[in-house]
Amino acid sequence: MDFIGFSFLQGVLAFLAPCAVALLPGYILAFISRNPDSGSNISARLGRGFKLASLSILGILIIYSVAGVMIVLAGQVLKDYMKWITIGMGAILIVLGILMLLGKSISFSFNIQNSNPKTEAIEAFFFGIGYAIGALGCLFPLFLIVATQAMAAETIWEGSSYILAYFAGISGMMILTILLAIFAKDFLLKNLRKVLPYMEKVTAVLLIIAGVYVIYYQMALF
Repeated sequence: MDFIGFSFLQGVLAFLAPCAVALLPGYILAFISRNPDSGSNISARLGRGFKLASLSILGILIIYSVAGVMIVLAGQVLKDYMKWITIGMGAILIVLGILMLLGKSISFSFNIQNSNPKTEAIEAFFFGIGYAIGALGCLFPLFLIVATQAMAAETIWEGSSYILAYFAGISGMMILTILLAIFAKDFLLKNLRKVLPYMEKVTAVLLIIAGVYVIYYQMALF
């Protein structure tokens, strides 16, 4: 697997972070409970879905941009130690994965009740901000690994491709989730709460695999 593919998978994994995914049930239930799409055609429903997904992605982008700038500033000071820092981050991922398998993960949620359809655009934007904070709070080492590899890339285009792949992963999952909330709301209402406990276990296994890969990738560079 090249690092672009790895970065994309880390973006997907960030979306599944337990600190962030805990926000999904409340938001999706509030989102589909308005049910304004009953008499709408497919194009109108798609338009609404992509609009709200875009606003959520904008919120995610703002938070990750701030985190990226902070990493770049710190990286100028720590650039001579980045390989060792990245290996350390890989070890942290493995530990986090093991702790999650043991049921030791940290999560939080917030309530989006009493929603008004007129305010859903604002809610979508702040949901994206909250989701990004949750993802970074839980799995910051994932983004740090991608960001440090981007800074160490030989060209700016190569480095940018790592960041874009990561963002494509988390953004694609956000779009998919909101479109599912529009077109498969009955399925989500029935199965969402049943699936979430298993998502944490899957995320834990993927974290361990990601940590092992990161350590292997960095050791191969020595």
